[in-house]
Amino acid sequence: MRPFEKETVGAHLRSWYCWYDLWKNNKERLYQIFRTDEALREYYGGTQKRAWLLQIKRNIQAALIEKPEYLVYRVEEVSPMEQYSWQFDHTDAEVTKMAARVFNRVHAEIPTETKVLFENTWWPGLRLLDPRNTEIFLSSIKFDNIGLMLDTGHLLNTNQDLKSEREGIDYICQVLKNLGELRKYIKGVHLSCSLSGEYQKESPGMIPSLENDARLLSHVCNIDQHLPFTDPAVEKIFDLISPDYIVHVLYYDDFNQLAVRIAGQKRLIKV
Repeated sequence: MRPFEKETVGAHLRSWYCWYDLWKNNKERLYQIFRTDEALREYYGGTQKRAWLLQIKRNIQAALIEKPEYLVYRVEEVSPMEQYSWQFDHTDAEVTKMAARVFNRVHAEIPTETKVLFENTWWPGLRLLDPRNTEIFLSSIKFDNIGLMLDTGHLLNTNQDLKSEREGIDYICQVLKNLGELRKYIKGVHLSCSLSGEYQKESPGMIPSLENDARLLSHVCNIDQHLPFTDPAVEKIFDLISPDYIVHVLYYDDFNQLAVRIAGQKRLIKV
């Protein structure tokens, strides 16, 4: 018996958040970001996209050892500088188009009975704000057993003007309504609250040395807060969707705090 086979329901695949220029062989911009071949090899497993595709396949294979019912595949593209400037070189449509091509090169590693749930983000990619772009992306995937993993915190991070949980819940519900029939693809939810608009507005003036991974990680955590919902109105989200999986994705200092936060959030929803 493998270590976590009985416990595993889903597995989150690794996300390479900066990959577009490698895929398009845009060497000039790629070396502006990574500077050396050594840095490229450390991040992608090589200096060419074929090496990166091999890393994705190996990551899928490692996840499948635990026999998950579903895999989570995030669709995003952002350079370290863009994480602070919020000035992006690529549009959602460009990123999702190329991301579909990447996935279609690796999906043969995945058994047909394993679901692949594509996760929304707040960086350029699958943000769910444009139903037409979402539909085009899903229709471009050459794998039948697919769906969406709605990350509520990521969706909230797309709106810097939200001030309260209630405003955030109403915003999520409006985005879901705008998706129309595409809501049927939402098979899972990563449930958390993130109201980081004020921080996001300040962040363009906070750019550190881009080699400082600790600062970058702290920056991302300040954007994506992973706090529990406390407003019972959160149940309105589940009036619009019927997910098979709900994951309480929350930050915590210790397991006692995590247990309290998960219990509190679970009490708010009846699904």
